[in-house]
Amino acid sequence: MEIDIIIVTYNSSKWVNACLESIRNSSFSVGNVHLTLVDNKSSDNTVELLERYPKQKNFGSFTIIKSEVNLGFGKANNLAVSRTNQDYIFFLNIDTELDLNCLSQLEKTIQSSCKEVALWECRQFPYEHPKYYNPVNLETTWASGAACVVKRNAFVDVGMFDEEIFMYAEDVDLSWRLRARGYKLLYSPNCIVHHYTYQSAGEVKPNQYYNSTYNNLMMRYKFGTWKDIIKGYILYGALMVIPNSFKGHRKKIAKSLVKSIAQGIHFRQKGRHIRNAGFKPKFKIWNYEIVREGAFYVNELPSSNPLVSVIIRTCGRPDVLREALLTVRHQTYSNIEVVIVEDGPAISEEMIRNDFFDLNIRYISTEKNVGRCIAGNIALTNASGELFNFLDDDDVLFADHIEVLVAQYYQHHSDNVAIYAIGLETPIRIMSKTPYVYEETSYNLIHRQEYDRRILLHHNYFPIQTVLFSRKLFDQFGGFDPKLEVLEDWDLWLRYSFAGEFYFVDKVTSMYRVPSEPTDNLKRQQMLDHYLKVVREKHVGTGEANIEAELSDFVGFKSKLLVVMSQIRQGRYDVLIYKMKNKLKAKIKKIF
Repeated sequence: MEIDIIIVTYNSSKWVNACLESIRNSSFSVGNVHLTLVDNKSSDNTVELLERYPKQKNFGSFTIIKSEVNLGFGKANNLAVSRTNQDYIFFLNIDTELDLNCLSQLEKTIQSSCKEVALWECRQFPYEHPKYYNPVNLETTWASGAACVVKRNAFVDVGMFDEEIFMYAEDVDLSWRLRARGYKLLYSPNCIVHHYTYQSAGEVKPNQYYNSTYNNLMMRYKFGTWKDIIKGYILYGALMVIPNSFKGHRKKIAKSLVKSIAQGIHFRQKGRHIRNAGFKPKFKIWNYEIVREGAFYVNELPSSNPLVSVIIRTCGRPDVLREALLTVRHQTYSNIEVVIVEDGPAISEEMIRNDFFDLNIRYISTEKNVGRCIAGNIALTNASGELFNFLDDDDVLFADHIEVLVAQYYQHHSDNVAIYAIGLETPIRIMSKTPYVYEETSYNLIHRQEYDRRILLHHNYFPIQTVLFSRKLFDQFGGFDPKLEVLEDWDLWLRYSFAGEFYFVDKVTSMYRVPSEPTDNLKRQQMLDHYLKVVREKHVGTGEANIEAELSDFVGFKSKLLVVMSQIRQGRYDVLIYKMKNKLKAKIKKIF
């Protein structure tokens, strides 16, 4: 595959050498890389460094375009595209370095993609872009322009970058126009680009702040409804009263508000044909997609490569299981075995054998129903990994789930007995069971709690798929209690917690699905409430490690107060607000 890499520079001298060297040192054939750099009238020695770069001849071609003015990001990229001709265009920021295998992985991903895919977005290190992508098919609703590959014909077909967007949101605009034309965008988690956009976690840059908020308003004009536009003005007006350390903050916002009306009407006209065609984007306050917690988690690849056993219990629903297995296939961590125990007849065996022969799978059918706990224990007994991770057949993992947990466990927290991350609760509405068709109705952050054994004694806050633990715990304390129909994982964590502490990773790496129908929820909650008492009584009765004294002292007001105080201390107001909203909804339903 031959590829055009296009890079825009502006006073970028400190990034030039490292970026170019990372491309040259790639495992991909550098002779197939055609490099085009557009300089936006830099006042430092960026152009001089580009011209003096000694290894230009290593590339298929090496072209420098010197603009007499600062064209902005989109217009400069369009200029480069007009002077290149490869089928695939890699838009890359200058403040990046390619991972050794990034281009090679991109080639494999592109060649295996269906023809509807027009754009592939790379995963960024050290801070992964926190927007949501579909963990089952890896589709994303918009892609960051800092590191993405686009099919030339599709890029030209939709009109290239909008040159009236000087900086920020031009990638959102391009993504939405591609999707409106019927193209798909894929997230490519195995294609890593090191992007040094932030000097420190949580950094807010003035240019990003003002341009991204203003262009959010323009995107509302171009693609949204009048309701979206009104909400945008409310948000934008609120910036006037929010304290800010940037000099002349309110004056800049006021000027932008005046300018926005005329420019907004112009953008409204530009997007008319897209809106009329029925394209409906998402506006999530200032974002364009759900944000996964963990924006400033520092990603790193594991230094060790132990075998991880992913343990799946299933029961006669191969279409549901297929989605869980697809998310295992997408894992960026490679040394995985999957142990599947089907509780009952071997209904899923054929699907597993035909569709997932590429995975290291051990499948066992119990033939007769034995219950979820015994099925889980059979899987634990037959697993050969050094580390275990449960995955219920209706839950899904983001692509870096196991990578993140293994890296944290071996490189930083091997003194802990287990490690867990955040899982999103996702209520789903099932429209059809065969074929399996459903709708995700929301994405809720319920559990975001640092490890505290006292809180764990009161209730479970580890969704089962979020925890990675050593097989030594199973060897020492055993598996699930067959007497429990639900909350068997909570009972397991309570027993494992005797061996030591769990470590919390503050990043969303998975999703667990729950029914959205009120009747199903009521039955589920009634069963959970019943077994909550059963598990508590079981552990109070044992007297182990003074559990009885701890639990009797903790249940009730003290427990709630401790949870609230812990979340306030950690700044977890999102969790508190969500819980208060749910309580308010429940009270309103009770009244009416």
